[in-house]
Amino acid sequence: MDRDQLIDLTRRAVKLARDNTTDLAPAEHAVAAREYTSLERHERDVAMLLASPQLVGYVSELPAPGSYCTKTVMGRSVLLTRISDGSVKAFENVCLHRQSQVVSGCGTAKRFSCPYHAWTYDNTGRLVGVPGREGFPGVGVKSDGLTELPATEFAGFLWVSLQSDAELDVAAHLGSLAEELDSWGIGRWSPLGEKVLDSPINWKLAVDTFSENYHFATVHRQTFATIARSNCTVFDAFGAHHRLIFPLNSILELENVPEEQWDPFQNMVVIYALFPNIVLSVTIANGELFRIYPGEKPGRSITVHQNSTPLDLSDESVAAGAQAVFDYAHATVRDEDYRLVEGLQANLESGVRDHLLFGRNEPGLQHRHKSWADALGREIYASAEKFE
Repeated sequence: MDRDQLIDLTRRAVKLARDNTTDLAPAEHAVAAREYTSLERHERDVAMLLASPQLVGYVSELPAPGSYCTKTVMGRSVLLTRISDGSVKAFENVCLHRQSQVVSGCGTAKRFSCPYHAWTYDNTGRLVGVPGREGFPGVGVKSDGLTELPATEFAGFLWVSLQSDAELDVAAHLGSLAEELDSWGIGRWSPLGEKVLDSPINWKLAVDTFSENYHFATVHRQTFATIARSNCTVFDAFGAHHRLIFPLNSILELENVPEEQWDPFQNMVVIYALFPNIVLSVTIANGELFRIYPGEKPGRSITVHQNSTPLDLSDESVAAGAQAVFDYAHATVRDEDYRLVEGLQANLESGVRDHLLFGRNEPGLQHRHKSWADALGREIYASAEKFE
């Protein structure tokens, strides 16, 4: 994002903060409670995600030819490698023999030996070794291999399709947002690892927590609200995706500073919602990635939380500080956001009320649900007017 665009967004944020308001949607909307609880909706959600390009990590996780990393995506183990020509490959991390995972974690390797019976594959997925070869006359060494999945790197991130015969067109998927995402460079920053939340909440409830800052003053009174304003958001949509600007509490100090001296990134957090299940949070020192997936039933979800930093991690004190920030952010999401919405999930499943209400001051929340509705080909929300 260039400076002119950052300055424009900062102007908008300063005005909203000064006027003690936020960008507003045209009207309220209601969403049926069953959209978080029904098995039919759950199955359609799973199908929607399976058919969508999946952002699974940072390109910095595959820093050089020979590097690899494994990811769990929708309950499936995926192996990503960077091969000798520098391109990225992805495979189902499932051995041809007895379906053991061939490798785990991340690292550097030209070959992977299955821990069960030592069937061996190179990093292009080819089967190159079978102990007791005479027992498997139907298996062709160097002609058989791991099931390949479409994969690419784009806008600084690693992408895969979970459908082996699909066309993976990330440029079309991101549209006009692609260049802006790439400009931040967070996918090329140093990765800080992954943390996983297996939560008793619908995956859409998990996504909802990142779609507005109306709750900061109450839910995050002692944490995020000490840093960022509550109920004050700059909102812009990009097709099925959107961007939110959360102004920091310091932003009104810019009213007394000439624009040419503004340092916008010291005064805001940028949140991207990438359809259908990705949240990116960009600050001056952190590039957070939340990959949010439906669990095995409507009332369950998996969130994989990653973080990257532009800081020099070769300095032990800097590395410790970056990790502490990651731990703090993760604990806040886990202990404040997700723990609170466990109660929402229980209430939704009780059937006491048949809908949830999204306010005009929650345009990101409304946009998320409208985008899902459009993708599913039916209306899953209703005008709030009938509830007035």
